[in-house]
Amino acid sequence: MRKFGQLLSAMIYQNIAVIIAVGIIQELFGIYGYFYNDRILLLVNPIYETLLPILLAYSGGKLVGGKRGAVVAALVVYGLTMASSVPIIIGAMFIGPFAGFIVNRIERLLKDKIPIGFEFLISNIIIAIVGVFLTIICFLYVGQLLSSGIKEFIYMLQMVIYSGWLPLAAVIIEPAKIFFFNNVINYGFLTPIGIHQAKEIGKSIFFLLESNPGPGFGVLLAYFFKSVHGKRKSLTLSMIIQSIGGIHEIYFPYILRNWKLLFAVIGGGIAGNAVFQFLNIGLVSIPSPGSIITLIGMSPKADILGVLFGIIISAIVSFILSFIILGRSLISPNEQEFETQIATLNTLQHIDHFSKINNTIEKKMEEVESSPLREKPIKKPIEKVLFVCEAGMGSSSMGAAMLRKKLKLANLDVKVNNASIQDHIDPDIDLIVCHQAFLKKVQDRAPHKIYYSFQSFTNFQEYDQLVEKIRSFDKE
Repeated sequence: MRKFGQLLSAMIYQNIAVIIAVGIIQELFGIYGYFYNDRILLLVNPIYETLLPILLAYSGGKLVGGKRGAVVAALVVYGLTMASSVPIIIGAMFIGPFAGFIVNRIERLLKDKIPIGFEFLISNIIIAIVGVFLTIICFLYVGQLLSSGIKEFIYMLQMVIYSGWLPLAAVIIEPAKIFFFNNVINYGFLTPIGIHQAKEIGKSIFFLLESNPGPGFGVLLAYFFKSVHGKRKSLTLSMIIQSIGGIHEIYFPYILRNWKLLFAVIGGGIAGNAVFQFLNIGLVSIPSPGSIITLIGMSPKADILGVLFGIIISAIVSFILSFIILGRSLISPNEQEFETQIATLNTLQHIDHFSKINNTIEKKMEEVESSPLREKPIKKPIEKVLFVCEAGMGSSSMGAAMLRKKLKLANLDVKVNNASIQDHIDPDIDLIVCHQAFLKKVQDRAPHKIYYSFQSFTNFQEYDQLVEKIRSFDKE
């Protein structure tokens, strides 16, 4: 189930620019917009009904069946859009990968069975015939059937929205976020539903359910007041990164250190969702990342205050519950050590001043727990590093930026990029960095690479250890 969710989320984030672009058009020129313009608004329906489904299908087909699977998936879903009377975005997210799977299976069956010299001709003809067959089936039968199903789905969706159960979605969403299912839930499930609702009424509450930074901010704020004064500076930075930068993963380790704080974020999430529902609040498109800035940017002008109010309420409830759960004591020594790691980030914000403060950064690292993967020998210096996370955004983006700055400090010329676990791994990549929870999957995706797994992307001592290893590789 998680693997399928990752596939759906990968399809969404690869086309996130289109989704946000439609949101901007609606934000500025839609029925809730600042400059209503019915002529410009004519762009929205063709994007939702034709362009976006085809792009999603292309991405899904490529992830499962390569480039030819992508082309066939786009063709098949085009036939689907021609026969459907409603946007078939969700349908495209299933049919696209299915078409890619069919192409992949056919290519495997044909391998080594076609006479030499005829591979290109025969495989192209067979794949084209399969594409035509699937397109006609979707055009004549699947499109109408899917339209009826989507209409029923939209009706059920409206029932859920106006019921009293919607705020309780936080009971599932908030714990799932902590265990790194946040992108699967947001991009794989909530965003497709939100797109359908936004197409119908111009905005959707589903864009708010996972992206609300209030619950996490409340936890960090409670830690702030429970900390000694010398440690509050780093927590302030964490709150800024979480709420304004939109990198929610930065508060996950705090909750993992005290699982009772799950009740705090769940309470904050329920409170925020209840406010959004009561005030009929929604966003015109997905806020990516989940920053207050993007939330305001994707809010209809009449809903901005309501969105802020819901975030504040969720933060207050989460803060009160966290404060009670943490008790009267100040942060323990282990937590103080953790705070020191986060404080490193504050130093890295001033990379241009490293020559003056270089002596303040600890150079000597403790021995890394030995691992066959981490100690795997390498025959050449590391020149390209790839950070991998579930969606290729958020934590891996922050981790890649952090490592780039650390490498710059160490005067190491190494290129660092980030990607999704579903993305194609460039064969030129020398080292792959990932969270330890995804290590096995990364190994399956790229079995002949060098790996380095982090226990947490916010444990900044691990970056120092990784830099030292890269430096040692250069010396070999």
